[in-house]
Amino acid sequence: MKKLVLLTTIIALLFTGCKKDNGTEQQNTKCDFVGFKYYCDEPDDLGEMQNDYILLGIDRKYSDEQIRSFISTVKQFDQDYEYLIHDINYSDVKEIPVKLRTTQTCEQITQLISDLNQKPIILYVHYTMKTDDCVDLIFQKMGDLCVNSYSCFFYVSVFDENDLTALNQTIAETNTELVRQNNHSPKSFTLRATKNSKGDALKMANYFHETGLFEYSEPNITKYPVEFDLEK
Repeated sequence: MKKLVLLTTIIALLFTGCKKDNGTEQQNTKCDFVGFKYYCDEPDDLGEMQNDYILLGIDRKYSDEQIRSFISTVKQFDQDYEYLIHDINYSDVKEIPVKLRTTQTCEQITQLISDLNQKPIILYVHYTMKTDDCVDLIFQKMGDLCVNSYSCFFYVSVFDENDLTALNQTIAETNTELVRQNNHSPKSFTLRATKNSKGDALKMANYFHETGLFEYSEPNITKYPVEFDLEK
């Protein structure tokens, strides 16, 4: 009888040990970070994951005040961090690189991304990557530290602009969206990954390439300054 009680106690302790500090059950979240895209049919390394920042994508219909109010409710964010809200002029999205309160593991960031994607205000949340390059396209310094990330858009080129069967089928299969056809390059199309897609824009860009049905598929990689002197 004593052995049975001891065994029951051990099992109870094992389950109790799988709790978070706030009393909720700890989920066994796997790291979901993808650190490459395809270039000339070969994987091209995008860099190591940045464990201190993530990128938020929020619909432009929300004001900056509403965005700041939402960010203030997320306990995992560093509330002393002076982030910038980037109004992306070619889309309906505002993007905000935010700093995490403490350095997080990939598994923790993966869980945070999953949790944030449940919020109606969020269009997407993406990992960020470390970079030593913190200059813009005209070689001007952007800040003291930058991160790379990606938007919800990716670009696909078909073999024949008169036959979009493979494109339409893959869009339907992945729950992605066709945004537009390039007027100057009719074989090229802009697509969007949403929260209902089978992966974020980087995963979808890689998947479209891996099908072998397209000339190329590229994510929209963007650089963001995250440490800078706001008074300059």
